[in-house]
Amino acid sequence: MLMEAHDMKKLGHDIVIGYIEPDARPETMALVKGIENLDNKIIEYKGITLKEFDLDKALVRKPEIILVDVLSHTNVITQRHRKRWQDIEELLEAGIDVYTTLNVQNIESLNDIVESITHTSIRDTIPDKIFDEANKVELIDIEPDELFKRSSDGKVYSTEQTKNGVNNFFTKNNLYALREIALRRTADRVNYEVENVRLSKEQITVMPTSDAILACISPSPSSSRIIRTATRMAEAHHSKWIAFYVETTKSQNLSEEDRKRLSKHFNLAEQLGGEVVTVHSDNTIEQIIQYAKFRNVTKIIIGKNHKKPNVFSRFYARDIVDKLMESNSYIDVYVIPNSITIERNETSTKKNKIKFNLSLKEILISSLIMLISALATVLIDYLDYGEANIIMIFILGVIIVNIKTRGYLLGFICSAISVVLFNYLFTEPRYSLQFYDKSYLVTFPIMLIVAFTIGTLTNKIRREAENSLARENTTQILYRVSRKLLSATGTADVVGIGIKYLSRLLERTVICYLAQENKLSAPFTYTAIKGEKDRSLLNKDEEAVAYWTFVNDKESGAGTNTFYGAKGYYIPLKSHGKILGVLGISCTNGTLKPKQKFIFETVASQIYIALDREILAETQKKSNLEIESERLRSNLLRSISHDLRSPLAGIKGAVSTIIETGNLISEETKGELLQGIYDDTEWLIRLVENLLSMTRFDGGNLKVRKSIEIVEEVVYEAVQRTSKRFKDHKIEVTVPEEVIMVPMDGSLIEQVLINLFDNAVKFTPKGSVIEVKVYEDNKNIIFEVIDNGMGISEEILPHIFERFFTNGDKISDSRRGVGLGLAICKSIVEAHGGTIGAYNKERAGAIFRFNIPKGDEKNGQ
Repeated sequence: MLMEAHDMKKLGHDIVIGYIEPDARPETMALVKGIENLDNKIIEYKGITLKEFDLDKALVRKPEIILVDVLSHTNVITQRHRKRWQDIEELLEAGIDVYTTLNVQNIESLNDIVESITHTSIRDTIPDKIFDEANKVELIDIEPDELFKRSSDGKVYSTEQTKNGVNNFFTKNNLYALREIALRRTADRVNYEVENVRLSKEQITVMPTSDAILACISPSPSSSRIIRTATRMAEAHHSKWIAFYVETTKSQNLSEEDRKRLSKHFNLAEQLGGEVVTVHSDNTIEQIIQYAKFRNVTKIIIGKNHKKPNVFSRFYARDIVDKLMESNSYIDVYVIPNSITIERNETSTKKNKIKFNLSLKEILISSLIMLISALATVLIDYLDYGEANIIMIFILGVIIVNIKTRGYLLGFICSAISVVLFNYLFTEPRYSLQFYDKSYLVTFPIMLIVAFTIGTLTNKIRREAENSLARENTTQILYRVSRKLLSATGTADVVGIGIKYLSRLLERTVICYLAQENKLSAPFTYTAIKGEKDRSLLNKDEEAVAYWTFVNDKESGAGTNTFYGAKGYYIPLKSHGKILGVLGISCTNGTLKPKQKFIFETVASQIYIALDREILAETQKKSNLEIESERLRSNLLRSISHDLRSPLAGIKGAVSTIIETGNLISEETKGELLQGIYDDTEWLIRLVENLLSMTRFDGGNLKVRKSIEIVEEVVYEAVQRTSKRFKDHKIEVTVPEEVIMVPMDGSLIEQVLINLFDNAVKFTPKGSVIEVKVYEDNKNIIFEVIDNGMGISEEILPHIFERFFTNGDKISDSRRGVGLGLAICKSIVEAHGGTIGAYNKERAGAIFRFNIPKGDEKNGQ
């Protein structure tokens, strides 16, 4: 970093050193010379003198570039920011470029990995985003043997530090592992930058910086071989691989056998660690190439079709492998040979499928459409509108047939029938399949081709529209589920919403267990069909399967290799490595199909994200309560520790003097000692009363018992109780001449006045006058306690009614205030429905004012 600084300075850049770790290494200190070095901030902390980076001085200097060593450093608690990387963020926001240093073990995401390798916990870490957002990263790599030599020469740490580090952290095995981690993390960053460059400005091209494998699969039995080949290749290249399936409109007509086989391929790919991706398009080659570019794929694995094309298809049909090879020149394509026997089986299966798709209903509909078309053409011919319109009517009929039926066979048959009807009804000689005009030799084939082509395209568009509508409905439902889960409050609400939508979407019974102290809770269930209750999942056997999933963090049940005889399919709800519960779905009507499984897992992911959010919120709430309780406890102990010791020490000293030298001291001195004992005891009683009052308020046990009280009597009672303690001050009371009666708890209001008197006495000189004024307005009785002391600083004025707040000043007897008196006053006044505040007088002194609502005097409320 220092070498780079010298190079930048030679280029004319304004560069300074903000902080360099003071290791006193000769090589380092030699490089410091010649560069402006800002002075460090000297901080005394717990008896130790520390040197810290002076952020404010750097902001005032505002150089073009600043050097700040040790990015992961934790600042002293008196600094503005807790971490040095936060200081650097402020420098960057001020427009200052920063050079800094970082060890690989200080990156947060690598912390647990480093700890498992070195058995050492690294506390000083930085968020990954700080490393990722850096404009430039330079890796300093060194051989472990060379590092040991530099350490022994004192070029890394001092001698004592080196010995401890070699024995505990800097072992040879650890250094090799850390070196590999650093190289991989830097490579990941480079790969991320390549991805950003590649995808920017819509320039999607493959940059083979790391291997990624795309395995193209289909319902063919040979796809399992493709999947296993991709797995072996990925392991050999240490790369990721993707099982890629293109779903076309023809795929909607797959036989049940093909669907089951495809589902097995998906499951096999997941078991072998692949990522399963399904896209929808009729242009398979285009989708493969486009997705390969998007995911930066370097190798494509595809099966070879050994089926021999017939004479007709040889002129237009081309193998998918040939098309794929011609469509790209930068992605390696690996062709896996398939079995000819398999292809023959697939051919026979497809033939059976075509026959199976012909239904009586569709035949009747097609016949009716062709009959209506024939009648319409007869009418057109009668009106003498020409042969062109007759041909258009027949084409329209074929289009409607393709809209109303599935597959292409009926469309082709109707196209042929329309040509035959046109020849039979409207060509000379009529009502005969013969024709005189030789031009019909061209008209009939073109009419057949046009009718069949338009009908086929219409059929294809209809099916694509249906598929798009189905996908849109699924997307909308998933969006609705996500939105509902975002608004859910509480784990029960989250689970209830999630299983309800899942059950309705998949039309199956859904069950969910939540984790409770390493056990499963009572199940939540939902059945989509109204009036029916599916209890197939509510038995001990199914609960045992769910518990196995919970303990082992793996899917199980129907459709898996674990408890495959179960009636339900179960997956763990996991977030951040923690199992939150188990989600199951009934499979009594068959195992989940790939689409259904995708929906199930997608909604499950939304559920565990929402559950994790609720658990984190609850944990945060409990943590805040614990932190607040600990803070209050610490503040209380810190506040009263001195105030308890001082009067107790005074009492002990006075009593000890009287006991040991009682006969030798005068009566006057003995009276002063006894008065001191009395004063200290009174102070301790008030402290204990305040602590007990605050405890009762916090616990909700302090009840305000209102009764009709005479205000004048309450005020004079408070003055009477404090007159002995405040002999050096004079309290003057001003109340209205008429008697004022108000509903309140007299003893508590007396305590408020006594605490205000005590506060006034602390901050006023001896002989001062403390005024008490009482007056009323339309709705309130207002009390004021006025002193002529030093007043209240504007900085602390907003905080004086907070618990344990003191301004640090000491009163005449060297005791500090605990900071509870005014807080108790506020609690009591607010419990009466009033407000309290403090104000400075125009001259010297302060005014404490609070009000008590008059309320309903008849009811005493």
